[in-house]
Amino acid sequence: MLSIEPLHPADIPATAMLHRQNLHLGLFPRLGRHFLGLYQESFARSPYGIALVARSDDEVIGALFGTTSNAEHYRWVTRHFGPQLAVAGGGALLSRPHVALDFARTRLGRYSRGIARHIGLLPTPAPRNGGPNTLSVLSHIVTAAAARRRGVGRGLVEEFKARASATGVHRASLVTEEGGLGTPFFEKLGCRLIARRTGQDGAVLREYRMILDEAGAYEELGSDRGNFTVVHAYPNRLRPIHPVSAHRH
Repeated sequence: MLSIEPLHPADIPATAMLHRQNLHLGLFPRLGRHFLGLYQESFARSPYGIALVARSDDEVIGALFGTTSNAEHYRWVTRHFGPQLAVAGGGALLSRPHVALDFARTRLGRYSRGIARHIGLLPTPAPRNGGPNTLSVLSHIVTAAAARRRGVGRGLVEEFKARASATGVHRASLVTEEGGLGTPFFEKLGCRLIARRTGQDGAVLREYRMILDEAGAYEELGSDRGNFTVVHAYPNRLRPIHPVSAHRH
């Protein structure tokens, strides 16, 4: 029987292995299982994180990691897991020179700015807790190859949506590689494509928006993110949908 549960520390070796074997996008899978384990643990411990596993007959066959407030989550992780992740990541880079070169070329500047903000050398944006502007992010979802097409991924996403919307957020963002398994999966779930871009490693990425509930949600319609439809939800009825325009400033 399939069950969706919060991640427990004993699950991390299995979820880290699933991540490394099946999710190759980005830097973190290239840093090894120890780093991935710490990274996944940070979602389980963060008050702004969501970490779920799918089990079948006591075997971990899937996992999902996300946030209820992405900016607050990474501020919390920087304070509480930053040194551990830095040591684990640094050790992995030292033993993988080709990965270290890619890191220096594509990410060193961004990570340096983040560290500078953390220690006070650069200003830190004011946190935004709750309210319609808080953005939840579905960071990673993975299922074992033998468990696909069995509703495992959908079950993980539905539990993520329930837990995230219970905190008062209305929408989530997610990114997947174009041409990968994620594109048809997320589109089948009703996620809306809002942008295409090239990632730091040269892969073409698709950014999707997932509506967690209808109250206060903004569904982005234009490819340039310029047009929005405002949806108002009430206990027994919906107001008519009114399109409005928004422009970058």
